[in-house]
Amino acid sequence: ANVDGDAPCASLTESEQQKLTEVFLAAMSDIREGHFYPNIIMHQDEPIEYAAIPLTSYASDTILPYDSISEVLENYYAQRSLYTRMRQKSADLRHVINTLLERNRKKYDLQKKQLKDTDKREKYKVYGELIHTYGYQLEEGCKGFDALNYYTNETIHIPLDATISPLDNAKKYFDRYAKLKRTYEALTDLIEDTQLEIDHLDSIATALDIAETEADLQQIKEEMMESGYIKHKYSKKKTQGKSRPYHYRSTDGFDIYVGKNNFQNDELSFKFANGKDMWFHAKKMAGSHVIVKLGTANELPDRTYEEAARLAAHYSKGKNAPKVEVDYTERRNLKKPPQAKPGYVIYHTNYSMLIDPDISGIKEISDL
Repeated sequence: ANVDGDAPCASLTESEQQKLTEVFLAAMSDIREGHFYPNIIMHQDEPIEYAAIPLTSYASDTILPYDSISEVLENYYAQRSLYTRMRQKSADLRHVINTLLERNRKKYDLQKKQLKDTDKREKYKVYGELIHTYGYQLEEGCKGFDALNYYTNETIHIPLDATISPLDNAKKYFDRYAKLKRTYEALTDLIEDTQLEIDHLDSIATALDIAETEADLQQIKEEMMESGYIKHKYSKKKTQGKSRPYHYRSTDGFDIYVGKNNFQNDELSFKFANGKDMWFHAKKMAGSHVIVKLGTANELPDRTYEEAARLAAHYSKGKNAPKVEVDYTERRNLKKPPQAKPGYVIYHTNYSMLIDPDISGIKEISDL
């Protein structure tokens, strides 16, 4: 009814009272006539409510319909328990990742600011060159002069230290240029390294969001230990079963596999997939590698392309966005640089599509 549930009845306007009455009577009519709609409301991956009738106030969330209220109760409490348990079990790992992300983002911002300070390096180089060109015309004790910048064909003013010779002024500017150039080159490399570190941490944070079982968490712990983010005191506990990628089947019958973490992403892309299998990934953001097995087919149907792209969008950092841009290419176009972090690949030949991350209707296959 779009009425504030905390407002006293006496504060409602006549139109609000009328609307509330209409909605209430409509709900009662559905109940009397047995028009039930058992459903669970999901906010992202969290089950937040269930009901036997439509709860239209949750229109912005995902509503999962069921055949009976018994199924609703069974699934709601099972999912709620799983969600709570996994959030608790992953809390320490999330804290480590979030702390490292915050630290690296601050470092990145500082490095970018320092890089900005090197912008004037080229100016000092030009000053030195122009002093060499025109310095012989200067009087002793000169504090500056105007000269034509032959790079831009504009006149610029060059300040001078009157206590030293023009030649020494030129050397002074060249020294400043050289120092700022070294700083620029070093910072450029550092910024690239920091960005790669942020991307890697983002990918682990996304994997934690995807994790559904202790086996999934164990694999993420192993990656964090391997990367030096946590100590080996977390240990490799023996867990029931093995973490496996998601397995879906497209409407057209093609098998689609989705990595739950970076170890699985590498396994899928470089050991499991063949050269002509199709690879999908959310563009320029953390997310799962999605592999579509081509089998004996020569080409995928458009619908399978779209379903695979939806899976790549859903299992990415952009899953809650209305649209996500997804890159796709043949597996043979992927390259993994030497010593690259888990899950990191490069590619230059690809297509892209903009798609919503809704995966309802795509059939998941149990490989257990």
